[in-house]
Amino acid sequence: MLIDDTSLVPLQSWLETHFPTARLLVVGGSVRDALRGHPSKDLDLEIVGARPTEIAAAAPWPVQQVGKSYGVLLMNLEGLGWLEVSVEPGDYADWEQLCRRRDFTCNAIAWDVASSQLVDPLGGRRDIETGILRAAGPDSLTEDPLRVWRAAQFCARFEWRVAPELLTDIASVLERMAELPRERVTREWEKLLTMPRRPSQAVQLLSDWGVIERCYPELCALHGCEQEPEYHPEGDVWVHTLLVLDEAARLGRQLPVEQRLVLGLAALLHDVGKPATTVRENGRVTAHGHEHAGVKPARAWFARHSFGEAVELAVLDCVARHMRPMQLVREMDRGQMSPSQQVNALRRLIRDLDHVDWDLFLLLCEADQRGRTLPVAEYLPARVFGDLLRQHPVAAMARTELLRGRDLLALGVPAGKEVGRWIAAVEQARDEGEIATAGEALEWVRRRL
Repeated sequence: MLIDDTSLVPLQSWLETHFPTARLLVVGGSVRDALRGHPSKDLDLEIVGARPTEIAAAAPWPVQQVGKSYGVLLMNLEGLGWLEVSVEPGDYADWEQLCRRRDFTCNAIAWDVASSQLVDPLGGRRDIETGILRAAGPDSLTEDPLRVWRAAQFCARFEWRVAPELLTDIASVLERMAELPRERVTREWEKLLTMPRRPSQAVQLLSDWGVIERCYPELCALHGCEQEPEYHPEGDVWVHTLLVLDEAARLGRQLPVEQRLVLGLAALLHDVGKPATTVRENGRVTAHGHEHAGVKPARAWFARHSFGEAVELAVLDCVARHMRPMQLVREMDRGQMSPSQQVNALRRLIRDLDHVDWDLFLLLCEADQRGRTLPVAEYLPARVFGDLLRQHPVAAMARTELLRGRDLLALGVPAGKEVGRWIAAVEQARDEGEIATAGEALEWVRRRL
């Protein structure tokens, strides 16, 4: 049996008794993934031949109506929990026409629970088997241009190619991209960056189709932005960014989806400061300060989306500081820093990451290092900093000031703003390596008082 629908028997039996003309269907991704040999844990359900208000009023299970204009119910079914159920009052005989309102043929296939048969009026199963993404109807993209993002995501996830007529449809809706609600575009970016094993394929398709050029000047500027071949033999910044995207997806594969999203966004945007800073100096290509220059275009990119402040700030931390780990390790390797200076430098770096977890930040930096055609046997900062973190309480030091207000009051510092100024001065002296402990800080303040 293609779909294990035993858990749906109570719902099916209830429908047969109270709505005998209605049909219960498993639809969408549940059937698509089963046909691909990857059964989904989720069930996408549709009831055809009844009205949402009638089902909601008569159902013996808890029901919430969440989409009145679309006839969507949330039903708490025994053993399954809360499920989203689409209720369509149309006749089951007209289901082929209902299918044409869906996005793609791969999602216009149903499993009829009553007959245990596959219903495939648009040939979606054939398209899945041949790896073709085809629109469910001639107006599929016209009705919802957001499906362009979904097409890129599906092609990357399933390694499919786009039907020629779908390419024509994509070109016809490009001018409407800017009209789309930012919340919906954001949700598609979330899936596009976290679901494919190689998100670069989806991003490259968006570029090939003209979406990047039309909607994202910060990313479009990466095309043709040259890099020093000694360090980036892979090509321009766009090519490098795509490689970093895939490395980030690989390194973060076991992380929760929220962290994978931050990692993917940071990979996508980490070098958006290079177009503004890239110059040729003495025959070499440089982009000094590109990490800090990248904050402004990254903010502009986020302003057109709704990822939320926490995600945005975490990504901006990565963009602004992604060069520091390798720079710090190179300084250590040249013997320019004593052991205490190494600890202090790492403390400052961790302290400056206000909004992103250290381990996640380091994964982004590693993806940046590996996202090129140069072999990287070992990412040195992971080992060097790992050793320092095991030997010293660096993380705790990064979050704790050496002196507190009461310490300064005991020394005779007047209460109020003066205390804050002394705390800032002590931390600056700590950053510069003059002092390292609370005792040294107290003595440093006494001398100056």
